[in-house]
Amino acid sequence: MTYNKSEEKYRIFMSVLLSALVLTAGAAASYGLSLLRKPPDRATPSNRQYSVEIISLKPIDLQEIVHAFGTAKPEKEVVVSAQLAGEITEIHPHLKVGIHVVSSDRKHDAGAEENRSNGDLLLRIDPRSYTLRVEAARHHLEEDQAELRKIEQEEGNLKRVYEKIVADWEDTVREYQKIAQLREKQISTDSDLRRAQMELRQYEKAKIQSNNERDLFPFRREQTKQRMESHATDLEISLLELTKTLIRPPFDGVLSLVNVERGQYVRVGEPLLTITSSMQVEVALSVTLEDYAKLLPNVFEQQYSSVELAENETANPRWTGHVVRVSPKADEQTRTATVYVLVDNSTQDTPLLPGTFVHARVNGPILKQILAVPRDAVLNGKAFVERDGIVSQRTVKIRRTLHGLALIDGGLESGDRVVLTNHDTLFEGALVNSSAERTLGEELAKQSTYAVKIIEPRVIFE
Repeated sequence: MTYNKSEEKYRIFMSVLLSALVLTAGAAASYGLSLLRKPPDRATPSNRQYSVEIISLKPIDLQEIVHAFGTAKPEKEVVVSAQLAGEITEIHPHLKVGIHVVSSDRKHDAGAEENRSNGDLLLRIDPRSYTLRVEAARHHLEEDQAELRKIEQEEGNLKRVYEKIVADWEDTVREYQKIAQLREKQISTDSDLRRAQMELRQYEKAKIQSNNERDLFPFRREQTKQRMESHATDLEISLLELTKTLIRPPFDGVLSLVNVERGQYVRVGEPLLTITSSMQVEVALSVTLEDYAKLLPNVFEQQYSSVELAENETANPRWTGHVVRVSPKADEQTRTATVYVLVDNSTQDTPLLPGTFVHARVNGPILKQILAVPRDAVLNGKAFVERDGIVSQRTVKIRRTLHGLALIDGGLESGDRVVLTNHDTLFEGALVNSSAERTLGEELAKQSTYAVKIIEPRVIFE
């Protein structure tokens, strides 16, 4: 079948017209249906109340707590070493680690044993050679004393001899003068005069010799006394060495190490045993320079902060002590400084043993009459405050944070009721119902390690 051109155009025109009519009818139908649709129902706002927990602000005194770790060490511990060489000939019958020993400083009853009054005898080094030295020094001293008596006797004898020489010399002088007068009268001979003169010179010589010997006695006496002093010093040294053969404790304590046995030969400087006094122990704490600056003023003012010690950060305090001194310089490697804490075991329920690793909580400076809230109560510098069941949002200025607390410097006042929970759902003007009111003490109790504690007014140091 064939079509001419006019028919072809007619057919195309009719197809386009039909398509346009169909589209127009569909759009009209859609519009009509949209007019028949109802708008969705909107929920009317309701007066919903949110259950929250709050905290009431009031000025309070807080004490900062400095946390640190350290190891307890005995305040007094000594390694007793041999001061003499020799064999151990005697040993304490119960010389074992853990026994308590008493020094000579402790006073005992009048009926106490000699060893107890002088302190417990722990060891004895063979004293025989040192005893002989003492005896030799005593003999030398006795010889010096005898020599001094001999000098005194000789001096007395010489004095009598000198008196006799002087008397004879005076007689000889008179005899010489007599013969000289007779010679002038030609009665005696020259030989008689010379003989009298020679006799006179002999007595003069004897007189001079006696004077010389008498002048030497002070020097002989001084020399003997100096030798006596030297021998007395030797005796004192020998006695001191003899006492060193007896090993006694220098202070009351407990044996913590024993290095010798009976029969063992020891040399000078060889360690024998270690004595530890656990009545007082010292804990060296390494603290940051910031914490060191907090504690330093109190130490300078001799107001020594109290310290609580425990086995770890979360354990309850078991021991108490006081800061007694601080290091004058910081550690270059760790950028820390050392604070020393003294623990008196006589006042503890359980003694703190040397070598125990402890966690310390040192009482620091006092923050007086401040406002503090849990740090989570302030988000992005804002906090919700409840009043008459309605919350309002305030901009808060925080002075500083301490662990889980925020110290308020502005935006909140005493008596404000700060909301602690449901911050993600609250808004300005929301209605709230306070299900619980918490205190700052309860908030601090939740912390495993607290950086501050509440104190009573005007109580600065425990």
